[in-house]
Amino acid sequence: MRKFTVVTLFLMFVLSVGLILSGCGGSVSDKQVDKNSKVQEQQETPQQKTRDTVRIAIPSEPSTMDVQYPDDGNMRAVTENVAEGLLAMDGQSLKPIPALATEVTPTNETTWRIKLRQGVKFHNGSPFNADDVVFSVRRQISDELNSDIRGYWESFDAIEKISDEEVQITTKGADPNFKVRLTLLKIMNKEWVEANPDQVPLQLIGTGPYKLTEWKRGQSITIEANENYWGPQPAVKTAIYRFIEEDATRAQALKAGEIDVATNMLPEYVSDLPKVKTVDGLEFSLLRLNAIKGVMKDVRLRQAASYAVDKRALAEALYQGYATVAQGQVFKPGYIGYNPDLAPYPYDPEKAKELMAEAGYNGEKLEFVGERGRWLKDGEQIEAIAQMLRAVGFNVEVKMLSFQQWLRVLFDRERSPDMIFTFHSNDIFDADRTFGTYVYTKGPGSSYPDTLDAKIESARKEMDLEKRSQLYREIGQAIYDDPAWISLINIQDIYGMHDYVEYEPRQDMRLAVYEMKLK
Repeated sequence: MRKFTVVTLFLMFVLSVGLILSGCGGSVSDKQVDKNSKVQEQQETPQQKTRDTVRIAIPSEPSTMDVQYPDDGNMRAVTENVAEGLLAMDGQSLKPIPALATEVTPTNETTWRIKLRQGVKFHNGSPFNADDVVFSVRRQISDELNSDIRGYWESFDAIEKISDEEVQITTKGADPNFKVRLTLLKIMNKEWVEANPDQVPLQLIGTGPYKLTEWKRGQSITIEANENYWGPQPAVKTAIYRFIEEDATRAQALKAGEIDVATNMLPEYVSDLPKVKTVDGLEFSLLRLNAIKGVMKDVRLRQAASYAVDKRALAEALYQGYATVAQGQVFKPGYIGYNPDLAPYPYDPEKAKELMAEAGYNGEKLEFVGERGRWLKDGEQIEAIAQMLRAVGFNVEVKMLSFQQWLRVLFDRERSPDMIFTFHSNDIFDADRTFGTYVYTKGPGSSYPDTLDAKIESARKEMDLEKRSQLYREIGQAIYDDPAWISLINIQDIYGMHDYVEYEPRQDMRLAVYEMKLK
């Protein structure tokens, strides 16, 4: 039988406190529900009777409506229904399918011809054409925008207009994931963006099945069906997103009938919800370590931290079976680059202390940056991990930031703290996404030396799948031995909903209102 360690008991304490707070009448969370409920009752009861409106609770307010800038999952929960790419992703098979492009054809290893769908209009009535595609691709990969997500398209070199109906993209080398990358690059209206640069963070003019109609800052976002959409009309006419940070409060709002769908449900409340849908998630939690400066530059201390964290305790005590321990990496079997030879660092506090002594660690303060509310139980994970690190002697100071502040720190190499907690999803199922972001020195979230840059660049251009996979396995082994981060756990996506909501969660985590139905 597994022994109850001090850390495990601490996790139980964290869990019990969360339950007590969420169950107490008159708590801050309860008041937030009551306050928001009055607004919803006044505005939505007539619509609810027809059941063509769905009310969705997400953990945080989107940071912007500029779909080409942030790595913001709350924003994507809204904008995936409003803006489109040249290709889309089939949510179950995870294969690219036509969207604003009808054909994507390679003419050689580095050149792709793309035929565009005709008769499409943006939500402001402007016709979609090749100029919008050229503008969007150039803006997305530009140094001027310096997007948090530009790592997806590091392989792109240039784009040119062939005609109003066709464009050509060239890559720096062979790119076996070219089509998947196109599913993530959203097309913007060139004329509107250039005429309204100040409005880009606040409004979104897309071509998708829904159009953004209202953003009440701090309260809600409303999208409505696009009656001129080029594809099938969605069954749900209106979606209203509310921002409810506390996990327990979202569950309470669902049970009280204030909302119809809630994301990131707490495992301990699953049995009390009207209906639950789960899917193996893409999200892995990880603790990125600063390998280029500061105390953690010493590899022995990064290894010590890896031994000090009990990943199994995190999965079992916090997620109650709705999470699994990461296998020494943030990939799953089937991803290009998954290394079957890796295993989690064992939980070994004594080994951690040995390494700390060997490195001459003398209680120097370590800055541990995190945020709370973006992902399920992220705050609880941060508290537990900090406690585990302190238990072996690390002098950890936790600094919790707002999501927007945290994003700015995560993607600023110069401001990298000793440790920063995040979740990571690999939307292209290829190690290049992860290594290109958090290891490659030109990646937006890297705090790692340039020792693996050449190998990452070689793997990125390698068209032979086995050679490519082998390069990624070697990179994975290298950052396991000389840690860039601590791979923690992989959580399931838990959706709460009412019985009258018909929706199958997608394998790619995208929240597709256009795939929902209301009985």
